[in-house]
Amino acid sequence: MNRLTLLFFFFTTSLVAQERAAHIFLGMPIGTLGERGKELKPKPGFSIGLEYWFVNSKGNAWSLGAAFSHFKRKNETEKETFEYITLRAMPMVWQLGKKKKWYLEAGVFGNYLMHQEFQVGGSVVNETKFIQRTYLGPSCGFGVRLGEEGKSRIIMGIRDDFGMLGFGKGIPLKFNTVTLFAGLEI
Repeated sequence: MNRLTLLFFFFTTSLVAQERAAHIFLGMPIGTLGERGKELKPKPGFSIGLEYWFVNSKGNAWSLGAAFSHFKRKNETEKETFEYITLRAMPMVWQLGKKKKWYLEAGVFGNYLMHQEFQVGGSVVNETKFIQRTYLGPSCGFGVRLGEEGKSRIIMGIRDDFGMLGFGKGIPLKFNTVTLFAGLEI
């Protein structure tokens, strides 16, 4: 799907949506699996992003979002660092309960590897150009929106991105990124 089609899709959906909400969030991603997944232990990282929720006249909700993530995996002698830009579309958002505070979400994500390096002792190797940089896969999450509807609310949850398909030159990575996040609905 090209960028113009995605932009058109985003614009037309926002026009027909009945209820809209933007979320600014901070998170702690933990990257698991991957080529060195057994030797290296995942460490919590940092994520910042923006998400936009839509609710149509039938009450169906879904969201679009973008985030920057930085996380590491390491052991006593080695350290691996990743930096990603992630785009996410969650067309299936189920709001649970009478007050619709709790929600489940499912969809897809695509991310772009901006930087990856591997450090052994004092030697640092930038491996970004040796690894496939664009990935797609399923994404799912669970969370809660606290506060009154129509006012600023707090959003908290957990999200799992499973990178299944890699594109481009280089070595493919199969990975799983779990992110705990909290944010503000504005």
